[in-house]
Amino acid sequence: MIKSLYRIATILAVVAVTAVMLSPPGTAAVALSAPEPLRVDNVTATQISFHWSQNTSGSVGVLRARIYQDGALVTTTRLLRHTASGLVPGATYSFHVVAADDAGNTSPPSRTITITTRGPGVVPPGPANLRATEVAPARVGLSFDQPDDSWDVSHYEVLDGGTVVASIPAGFFNGVPTINLAVRGLSPQSSHAYAARAVRAAIGVSPSSNSLTLSTPPRTDVGAPSAPTGLVATMDRYACFSVNLTWTQSSDNADPQSAIDYEVLVNGTHENWVRGAGTHTIGIVPVGNNTIAVRAVDSSGNASAAATTTFLRPPDCTDDA
Repeated sequence: MIKSLYRIATILAVVAVTAVMLSPPGTAAVALSAPEPLRVDNVTATQISFHWSQNTSGSVGVLRARIYQDGALVTTTRLLRHTASGLVPGATYSFHVVAADDAGNTSPPSRTITITTRGPGVVPPGPANLRATEVAPARVGLSFDQPDDSWDVSHYEVLDGGTVVASIPAGFFNGVPTINLAVRGLSPQSSHAYAARAVRAAIGVSPSSNSLTLSTPPRTDVGAPSAPTGLVATMDRYACFSVNLTWTQSSDNADPQSAIDYEVLVNGTHENWVRGAGTHTIGIVPVGNNTIAVRAVDSSGNASAAATTTFLRPPDCTDDA
């Protein structure tokens, strides 16, 4: 009896091993990453070109991309780019991409991009879904969605009424669906009507986004943040005209450190804002001795004393060094 049970167990073990060895590849699902981000390279009257990135980790064999146009599979490619041709001028098309490997594993779909081909009288869309992320006495946070064909946008403008209050270079946000910004220096209990638009060098100004009306609350915090300390300026290792800054962050009686803004000034002129961090890189400073200052500003507009340091850009340091 014992020998019979042993033989049965041995046979079952062999069958199980054989089943595993004979199982076709791909029966166990592999988590492939989605092809992201999709970035449009060019749009004409009859063509739309775009590319994407793909993480190949976990894939089996050759990884291919399935291209879907208006929901229908149009081609499969081993490349990381695609050009849709033979399109109708002034028509709108949607695209998404799914990765698949030799074992039959597929990824989640990429985000869907929606593009309108060019043509006479066609005005490409502008930013959309303008919304508030923060409303404080002296500043507001805004977000908006880029148009999917932002490849030829030179910059975005944010208007308060008819006045441009912010200009954002589009190149910093290539392939990023959402742009975030802050409008600072506002008066407490003031009203604002914001809109955003795209500026394309070859076409002009896009239609404006939705209008967003906001009112800043009254100021109840009148205490300034502590001054930043330990400001150090060092030459960037790759460019002698760039400066790396570090400092010890400030504290505030009302705002957490993550909500404190730092204004960076070069020779008394505003250079940039940094939110909730103690580091910043200045792209280019003038030749000679420069005075660099950093001050903390809270959401109510209270400003600290400035930390200062100096940085010498050598006379032989050219902008193409």
